Amino acid sequence: MKKAIGFYWTLPVPWAGFTKLSTNVDEAAAQSRTIRYQRALIRRHTKTNGMELVHEAVFLEISSDRGSDAVKEALQDISALAGANQATVLVVDFAAVQNWRSHKPLRDEARHFGLTLEMVYPDEVMIDGKPFDPAPHFEDWRRRQAEWSADKPVRLAAAVSRATELRFSGASLAKTAATLNAEGLPSPTGRPWTADNLRKVLAS
Repeated sequence: MKKAIGFYWTLPVPWAGFTKLSTNVDEAAAQSRTIRYQRALIRRHTKTNGMELVHEAVFLEISSDRGSDAVKEALQDISALAGANQATVLVVDFAAVQNWRSHKPLRDEARHFGLTLEMVYPDEVMIDGKPFDPAPHFEDWRRRQAEWSADKPVRLAAAVSRATELRFSGASLAKTAATLNAEGLPSPTGRPWTADNLRKVLAS
């Protein structure tokens, strides 16, 4: 029986507070519908094609809008297992439809490690007891991502104004960063403020 490893990845979504992903596949699937979708599709694919799924791995990208070569470490982690089992790495081919989420670095790094990739077409699949079509899901994500990006100057101005006020009153950078986070004034990337990134923003 041909053996396979499912590799599921997604992008962070700062505007939704999604910036961390569990390394446990089932926990990650509970955190992310995109991961849950890939898990369901790959499991169906292996069952339909008589493959044995020997391992599943998840990866959260570092940027909210593209794949990066940070995927190298995640692929390195599974390369020994893939080699020992002569396993094919199954990846959902999001780019097959309207270039949803192309990931050239993933293909390049897989080739670097000698991994055999099989790209699985992103069909509709049942998740949470309902049919899930990834097309409208990603269309909505793109729209909300574009709105988030367009609103960046407004968010930054509000945060800088409040930070300047706090610093003028004598608050340290660390205290100011903590206050901005507590008051729901995110950094331009959506990640929490730290003394270091706040210092850089105020100095620019």
